[in-house]
Amino acid sequence: MKRWLRNGALGLCGAGQVLAGTSAWAQPVAAQYIDRVLDDSPQAAPVDEPQAQGSGWPRGWTVEGQSTRQSGATRTQSNSLLFSGYLDTPDYGTLSANLNLNRDSVPVSGIALYGTTGTPLTQVPYTYRNGSTWRIDQRAMPFNGGWFGNNSIGNINMASTPLARGVGRVYLPSLPIEGASLSIEQPGRTTLNASAGRLGYFDGISSQGFSSGRGTAAGAGAQTQLSGSDGPYALGRTDAAVQLVETRNFNANGVPGFAQDTRSVWSAVSWQGQAPWADSVGKGYGGVGERVGGLRVQANLAHSTGQPSDASSRAARDSATGGWVDATWRTQLMQQSATVFYFQPSLRWGGDSLPSDLRGASWRGDVSTRQWQLGGNIEVSDSVSGLQRRSLYGNLFGRFRLDSRDSISGNVAARTGSYAAQSAQFTWEHKSDWGYSQWRTDVARGTDLRVLRTGVDHAWRVSEDQTLSTSLAYEQSRQSGIDARTVHWGVLGTTPLAAGARLDLSLRGSNGIGDTDSRFLSANARLSWPLGLGWSFIALYAAARGQESLNPAVVSALTTAMQQAVRVLPSNRSFMVALRYESRAGVASAPIGGLPGAGAGKLEGYVFFDQNNNGLREASEGGVPGVTVVLDRGYVARTDAQGRYSFPSVAAGSHQIELVQDNLPLPWSSAGSPTRRVNVYVRDAAMTDFPIQKEH
Repeated sequence: MKRWLRNGALGLCGAGQVLAGTSAWAQPVAAQYIDRVLDDSPQAAPVDEPQAQGSGWPRGWTVEGQSTRQSGATRTQSNSLLFSGYLDTPDYGTLSANLNLNRDSVPVSGIALYGTTGTPLTQVPYTYRNGSTWRIDQRAMPFNGGWFGNNSIGNINMASTPLARGVGRVYLPSLPIEGASLSIEQPGRTTLNASAGRLGYFDGISSQGFSSGRGTAAGAGAQTQLSGSDGPYALGRTDAAVQLVETRNFNANGVPGFAQDTRSVWSAVSWQGQAPWADSVGKGYGGVGERVGGLRVQANLAHSTGQPSDASSRAARDSATGGWVDATWRTQLMQQSATVFYFQPSLRWGGDSLPSDLRGASWRGDVSTRQWQLGGNIEVSDSVSGLQRRSLYGNLFGRFRLDSRDSISGNVAARTGSYAAQSAQFTWEHKSDWGYSQWRTDVARGTDLRVLRTGVDHAWRVSEDQTLSTSLAYEQSRQSGIDARTVHWGVLGTTPLAAGARLDLSLRGSNGIGDTDSRFLSANARLSWPLGLGWSFIALYAAARGQESLNPAVVSALTTAMQQAVRVLPSNRSFMVALRYESRAGVASAPIGGLPGAGAGKLEGYVFFDQNNNGLREASEGGVPGVTVVLDRGYVARTDAQGRYSFPSVAAGSHQIELVQDNLPLPWSSAGSPTRRVNVYVRDAAMTDFPIQKEH
């Protein structure tokens, strides 16, 4: 195998110059392109790279032992064994396993707070058990006729059809279970699925756990193409889908006497093609509805029936129906979308709630050029029962690039009705020799609420193998006649250390000033140190305290109805040390997606809440735990408690990485396409972050 050095790569050239510590903001030097053969001999693998050995199908695995000390409501000592691995078979697809076996000395019980934005928090009993998690996935098992099978067992989310997370503002919640799911698909045409298991939820602060025992759930669904040509972007295509779910003895809060049985069914029909007012559909990226002259429409219908599980209360039965239609289209002038919705009270999807007691319509328009963007939303709604006042929501947002270094943006929103409020956000973005700065001011005004927050997020200019971002903001607020002053801060960064070690740091917090007794802290510091021959040492410090204050932005009634309950966990600090071993083997031994003897690198990144919708991970933004990420449609990984995922040995070259949106907390969704292409280089770590956003 020959070694090559291409112009612009870091390495050793003829004179032995070392290009190291180069600034990420440095400009490339123009030079003639030259390929040079440096060495015709085989490359020897570094001593710290796992060696392929043995015989059999290509396979790889990681084993990690952890010891954690935790303090908070009580002191605990826990030991964990983590295993992740894959087995690539020629006829049965790819098997992936992720196990996290935790043994805690003491469970924690107490009172938790639940609520959603715009509603008061409710106290309910809870049992916080940082229990074990495990899952085994088999993906892309081939069958005749172009069919493939995907099967999962363990702590997973119930399967659903692709249209259930289609375009639009309303999604079906994905129910976490300890059980099994299977799906059979003919890619791009037909999908069948079924799931069953015990309901639960993912928990944990320093590590991921799963708590079950909230009832049982079973479901099935199907989706197929009815007409039109093949392909997800084909014109004149019609698809239909149906999904059913039944839950028994579901208990949301663990309070005796509140268990319920629920049956829910959802169906949808979508069509995409040339809009009636257009002469043709233009070419371009994205779906049909995002191309000039294109139109995509999806109609949805949901129905649920429920009754208490207690036989003595069978008469207390409720039934509800909801429907919504989403459309998206593009003209020469702007990108537009519209939604019409109607939801009766008490509408549910299994153990979760859908928007209920709400009806209305919304429209959004967005026009942009390379220099500026301007758009707006408008939504009118009221309650089906008449218990809530009519609400009118309007939003105007824009962005203008002054030059190559500066841009300004703004967002103004107002809402009338039962939760009348107004908010505004103004931002100035500036690139300098110091890095990238974003100055932002937020203002919000509502019933018994006044908020003014101003601050700056800055990505500092550092070397190529380092990152450093800081966040600092000052907030003045008045709620229910009480004045408060708060400082919000954050630090986010990575840096290499001696002997190949690396430090990842994420700190976010807020502190009250004066008489304000308000504190929040979320801290994660991770040290990884490769020891050689596949071994590495890891240390992690994590802390959580208080409840993070949300961005003071006004959202519409439909967005509020989609938000999930907030569960406030007790304050907690933990310190963990771990020893990890990585290996791979096989007669045709290869890294993920590679060939025998091929070089490999790592693919890792974070899934994070993009609070300001700019697509950048900043010090003030946290990670999303328990989200599934799939590499090359076959290899499965899940984000940890800090939102981090990792594929430790990936073949050099181009790969597809996909964020599975079924796991995202509503109403958050992927910013742009959930599927991306990423290049991995030999003995290098490719970073791919996924921002998830709410609507403007």
